[in-house]
Amino acid sequence: MFYNETHLFIVLEYASNGDLLHYLKSKKQLSENEARRMFRQLVYGLAHIHCRNVLHRDIKLDNILLDEDMGVKICDFGVSRIISKAQIIKEQCGTPAYLAPEIIINKGYSSYYSDMWSLGVVLYAMLSGTVPYRGSSL
Repeated sequence: MFYNETHLFIVLEYASNGDLLHYLKSKKQLSENEARRMFRQLVYGLAHIHCRNVLHRDIKLDNILLDEDMGVKICDFGVSRIISKAQIIKEQCGTPAYLAPEIIINKGYSSYYSDMWSLGVVLYAMLSGTVPYRGSSL
């Protein structure tokens, strides 16, 4: 990031292979080896985010970018927030197909479990070609 007298410039790494949703649509589903390689990177990336007390809250195929080497990059921190371990969060946000049950029941949730649930949905989608749950509303 840098700036001059009139503009702020944010320079980001280019993800030349687009997002995981479009990649998955083009392949229908991923092989176990390819899914394992990507999932390992996602787990490490999410662990890195969580150890900095950030809850992403919108882990999904669309928010995983692929670089020129098919390495994964987690993006879109628009609904993320910094949390403490004991904090109870009562806001509902995220994408319905990826939401953890504790968010849907709307009684508050804590820690990073909701991100882990969403990560499981991503793995399921990578291997099967579709999300496990669909619905028009919560």
